[in-house]
Amino acid sequence: MYKFITNRGDIFGDLTELIRCFITDTENDNTQIVFTYVKTNQITFYITINDKKYVFSYAQKNFSDKKDYARYDLFVNKTALYKSLSNYFNIELPWGSLTGIRPTRLAARLISNGVSLQNVANRLHTDYCVSMPKAKLAAQILQVQQKVISDKISVASAPIYKHDNSLVNLYVHIPFCPTRCAYCSFISEGIERKQWLLSPYAEALVQEIRLTKELIRKNNKNIFSVYIGGGTPTVMPPALLNNILAAAFEENTEFTCEAGRPDTLNDENMQIMYSCGVNRISINPQTLHDKTLKLIGRAHTSEQFFNAYKLAIKFGFVKNVDLIAGLSNETLQDFKFTLNKILELQPENITIHTLCTKRGSRDAQSEIKHNAYTKQMVDYSVNTLKRSGYVPYYLYRQKQMADNLENIGWCKPGFLCVNNVTVMEETLPVYACGAGAISKILTNSGKIERIANPKDVLMYLREFDMRMEKKEAFLK
Repeated sequence: MYKFITNRGDIFGDLTELIRCFITDTENDNTQIVFTYVKTNQITFYITINDKKYVFSYAQKNFSDKKDYARYDLFVNKTALYKSLSNYFNIELPWGSLTGIRPTRLAARLISNGVSLQNVANRLHTDYCVSMPKAKLAAQILQVQQKVISDKISVASAPIYKHDNSLVNLYVHIPFCPTRCAYCSFISEGIERKQWLLSPYAEALVQEIRLTKELIRKNNKNIFSVYIGGGTPTVMPPALLNNILAAAFEENTEFTCEAGRPDTLNDENMQIMYSCGVNRISINPQTLHDKTLKLIGRAHTSEQFFNAYKLAIKFGFVKNVDLIAGLSNETLQDFKFTLNKILELQPENITIHTLCTKRGSRDAQSEIKHNAYTKQMVDYSVNTLKRSGYVPYYLYRQKQMADNLENIGWCKPGFLCVNNVTVMEETLPVYACGAGAISKILTNSGKIERIANPKDVLMYLREFDMRMEKKEAFLK
């Protein structure tokens, strides 16, 4: 097992997270890294990786804000370590020294500190060692966000933490799926043995939605967007789905319902979503290869996806289609086939996810073999979607993501999903309902505070009244 010795125990986790981007087999690697921080009239790092030594120096800077000092301190530590590891292993990571999940937040902060949008990519590249293609992608995403919604909610055109205090997002969580995907670690349960829970859960959820909307009004807030997520909301019986959607509906808002599993979609629940005011849905094949769908535990076929998509067209929904790059046993040609077939449909939104081996998923437990074509798949998607007229509008990253890559949401011009932007960039409070749902508020200083409902559905039902009291006190 590799050894890491440092006198910066206070940021040990941040530094080891970066190391794991270079040393993936942590159990069998014998690399020894010694990282020493010395602060005099400047900041100096003495780094030894096995028998190779590195020295980096940075200027000391004075900051009136402790948060700004902490950011600078972490920046120089991670940059010195990244440069040493990159040289030693002869590897350049696409996102350089960045290990956080929201690179666009950093890019927006640069803008709020006076860097022009045109120069953001260069700063990401020179300061944080981000590859130029990824740096330009982040800058383009900020530009798209700024053009579309900066009049409604600050993204990059103003200080990063400035937001409209009257707006909130409403999130509703339905933690049930037809089956559990091999790569999934979300708060969701296979529905086979949970049928008896659906009715009491829906009843409690409707009550929480109504209480939450009353609280929104009492707090003089307005709902900016409504998102029904999961899990797979469309796995609910029609009457229960209708009750939940009807309770969540808000006039003149973007109203999205995840309908990710094509095998749960039919004319009846499509009609319910339409009648309840839903205007956007997600239909997610992940791949159009039936052999892969079976392997990853999705109980549907590619034909069922195309049938569900036709229904979505019939009802006039704005459609998002999710695909995954890096699925086990798929080749580059397999991924190209899937993406090109999806492009023939011309959905308004396409999200390209990079496979992430999430702790608690079946993939993580079985230690599936890494797909060597993942980076080529993602690169192909970027080039192909740009040529097809789509623009990137949100981006986020996760730990244990294949090849240190990212997830990117693409849309046709004019079809940006405002919920995706404001949630991923954390620019609006979220009032969340359901088991495992996490409500978030933003303080004026930029701090994000959270309160979570119990993940376990039975606990959510048992503790409902107590949890609602705590939630009301928190959101006030």
